[in-house]
Amino acid sequence: MRLEELVNRNYDQLNENDLYIWNYIATHRKECEMLSIDNLASKCHVSRTTILRFSKRLGLKGYVELKVYLRMDNQLYQNKQTGVELVYKTYIDYIKEIKEKDFTHILKLIEHAQNAYVYGTGSIQDNVALELKRSFLEVGKLFFYIQSKDETDAFINVIHSLDVIVMISYSGENEQLLDFAKKLKVKSVPIISITATKNNTLAHIADESLYVEVPSIFNPLGPRHEGLVNYFLLIDFILMKYIAYQERQERV
Repeated sequence: MRLEELVNRNYDQLNENDLYIWNYIATHRKECEMLSIDNLASKCHVSRTTILRFSKRLGLKGYVELKVYLRMDNQLYQNKQTGVELVYKTYIDYIKEIKEKDFTHILKLIEHAQNAYVYGTGSIQDNVALELKRSFLEVGKLFFYIQSKDETDAFINVIHSLDVIVMISYSGENEQLLDFAKKLKVKSVPIISITATKNNTLAHIADESLYVEVPSIFNPLGPRHEGLVNYFLLIDFILMKYIAYQERQERV
């Protein structure tokens, strides 16, 4: 069983520290394979006891077994997740997945929202947010773009339960993003999340959660390459399904 499967299986047992540790390991796989427990604790700004507890919450005996799983994962990752074929397969599989997905509730939330908002954490997510805004202008739906975390305090007093917000995050564990999401949840604001991981805190908070498959490619010339096309494929599909939904509504 892969480490990611152990995390998914035991997700409800994990706390914020555990999720931070897992996010660090998942994004620094090769580096972590070589780290001692003290070094990993230092990288994650936690104690070695916290690392041990994380390992045991995954059902492992300790850190040594965690590293064994990580080493096996890395070998599988490198052998199977390299090259053009992986990128092609990831995109084709994802297109099939979102083509068949029922977006009806998401489309209704967007259609009936008095005001629609979009917010992303990070430069890539900001670009996706802007693409969502641009795309929906084509159908006469304006998404107000929240440009930075400095604006969230101002918008929290403006957004209400008859609106909708799309929140875009890689991990769904950004502390400032979650604080914003929780405040919106208290106000019963509908939240649609878009993340690159399936099991994350933002997805659990959101009314609707969308997952983006990001291919991670071994790169002998530098850091691993992560394909971003699926973010924009998802936006295109949401728009196309929205147009088709509106056409069906007009025929009724």
